Amino acid sequence: MSYLEDTIDWQAIHYVDEWLDSKSSQEYKDQDLAQDWARISKIGEELGEAIQAFIGATGQNPRKGLTHGMDEVLDELADTAITAIFAIQHFTKNPHDTKNIIRNKIAKIEQRARKSS
Repeated sequence: MSYLEDTIDWQAIHYVDEWLDSKSSQEYKDQDLAQDWARISKIGEELGEAIQAFIGATGQNPRKGLTHGMDEVLDELADTAITAIFAIQHFTKNPHDTKNIIRNKIAKIEQRARKSS
């Protein structure tokens, strides 16, 4: 899976994870599990934005009509995916481990797909 190595700057993932942790308020840092919950909850927030963009891109809300384009949907989906990667990194604190978790998940899904073909 050299694609992951070629397309994702894993040191940047580590840097942004540290930056996110450093920007949390002390009150947040002092609460057990608060940052963990925040990282996981943020994925749901981003997913909600992707859903909202898709509804807007497909005109599913008759009161609002078309409010988004597919480029916005794709951007929100990318936000959701990268937020999930940052959540994994938050727990591993190791870009190599984060990469391996993602690589192994992709390999498992690919194996299932090949078996069902």
